[in-house]
Amino acid sequence: MRRQILMASAALALVCASPALAQEVSPSGAESMQQKLTRYLPQDMIDAGLVTVKAASSFYELRFNPTVLIDKAKTGAVQVEGLKPLTAYLRPTPEGTYRIEANDSLDIKGTIDAAPGKNSFTYLVESMKLDGVYDPEILYFTSADWTAKRLAFTSTSSQESVTASVGETAMRVAAEKKDAGTLDITSTGVMKAFAETITGGPSGRVDIGADTVDIDVSLDGARYKVMQELVFFVLDNMHKDKLEAPDAARLKELLRASMPIFDNLTETIKASNVTVGTDKGTFGAAAVSYNLDMNGIAHSTRFGFGFDVEGPKPPAGVLPVAFEGALPERATFKAAVTNLDLAGAVTYLLDNADFTKTQPLTEAQNKEIGRIILPDGSMTVEFEDVSAVSPIYDVHLSGTMLVYPEQKDRHSADVKITMREFDKTVAYLQKNASTVPEFGQAAFGLLMMKGLARDAGGGAQVWDLKVGEDGKVLINGQPLPFQQ
Repeated sequence: MRRQILMASAALALVCASPALAQEVSPSGAESMQQKLTRYLPQDMIDAGLVTVKAASSFYELRFNPTVLIDKAKTGAVQVEGLKPLTAYLRPTPEGTYRIEANDSLDIKGTIDAAPGKNSFTYLVESMKLDGVYDPEILYFTSADWTAKRLAFTSTSSQESVTASVGETAMRVAAEKKDAGTLDITSTGVMKAFAETITGGPSGRVDIGADTVDIDVSLDGARYKVMQELVFFVLDNMHKDKLEAPDAARLKELLRASMPIFDNLTETIKASNVTVGTDKGTFGAAAVSYNLDMNGIAHSTRFGFGFDVEGPKPPAGVLPVAFEGALPERATFKAAVTNLDLAGAVTYLLDNADFTKTQPLTEAQNKEIGRIILPDGSMTVEFEDVSAVSPIYDVHLSGTMLVYPEQKDRHSADVKITMREFDKTVAYLQKNASTVPEFGQAAFGLLMMKGLARDAGGGAQVWDLKVGEDGKVLINGQPLPFQQ
C-alpha cells in the first residue's frame, strides 16, 4: 500500500526538479514533462512509449505502459497477461503544485520459468484510486489519499502456493515544510479483512487472518533538499565505473550535508483479531502490535523496537488447563539499542574513503568504523518495558544490559523487576502443583525470592538486580549468600 504511493511519488519527482509556478497546459509543457520523466530511461524504452505525457484542455495525461518492460526483456522466462497502461491526470494549480487523480484496476496473470520449475501468479485489484496534491519543490505529496478495493494475490510453484487477499485499503500521506530544507512526513493507513494461506513447505498449511491492520508512520525533520541533490547525483553517475575526483568530492559534500538525514522516525503496525490456523489448531490474539523508532544518524543514535500481544488464544486442548489459566492477558516487549555513534562512523568514512576506487576503504579502516560505532566495544540494550499481566500475576522488568559482540562471555546488567499480585501467584501455583509438579518448584522459588525483595508499597515487590562482568549478583544491594 505504502509502496504504491512512494512509487508514484518517485516517478513524479522527475517532473520538476525546482519550484515553478503552474502554467497553462500546453503541448510544449507535456513534452518538457515527458523529457524529465524519461531522462534516465534507455532510449529504446522511451521510443516504445514506457512513459508518455499528453496535454488536454486543463490537465496533463501521464501514462505508464508496463507491457514495454516485458516486451523489451531479453528472455522469455516471464510471461504476463492482462497488463495495460496506467493513467494519472495532473492539473496545474495557481500555487505551483499539481492536483493528481488516478482511477484504475489490475487483473494480471503470468508465469515465471525458473529453476526448479515454472511458477505462476495472479494479481487483482478491483479498483484503486489516488487523489493528491504534489509539490514540485519538495518532490513529494503535500497530501494524498489512496484507496483500493478487493486486492488478491496468488503464487504457485512446485514447492508451495500462497494466496492473499484484502477486502479494502485506505491510506493517507502528508508532508509539511518545517523550514527551507526539512519536511515532516506522516503516513496512516488501514487494511481490512486480511487473509493469507500458505500451502506446502515444512509447515503444511497455514492460514493467517486479521480483521484490520492499522499502519502509522511519521518521519520528522527529513532533510529533503540535500537528499534530492543526492538522489539526482546518484542517477547522473550510476552509469560510471568509477567516480572522478571532483565527483567524489561532491558526493562527500552531499553526504555530510544530509546528516542526520532525519530527526526522528516512528512506525507502528497493529493487527486486530488475528488468527493463525495450523495443523495443531487455530492460534489467535485480540491484537498484535509492532513498533520501531529511531532518532536519525547521530552521535548517540537510538534504535527502539518492540511488540505487544493482547488476549492470546491457543487452540483448545493444546495446553493443560492449569497452563491455560496462567496465560497472560497481555505481554509486552519494548527495548532499544542506544549510544550508537553512527554519525562518528559516517564522519570517519567521509574523512578517509576514496570513492574513486573500487574499494573506498581498507580492511583496517572498515574495522575502525566498527570501533567508532561501539567506542568501548560494548552495546547498550535498554529494556523499557518487558511485562506480562494476567488475573494471577503482574510482572514488569526494566533496566539496561551491556553486551560485547566481540566478547561473547562478557556482559553485565542492571535491571529492576517489579511483581504485583505476588500472593495470588503463589497460591495459584500451589493449588495446581499436584497437576503440574513444576508449579510446586516455582512456588518454592518465588517464596525464596520474596525474602530478598523490598516492599515498594501497594502490594508490589521489587528486586533491583545487578549482574557484574565477573558474574557476581547483587539483589537490592545485597550479594547472594553463596557468593559471599
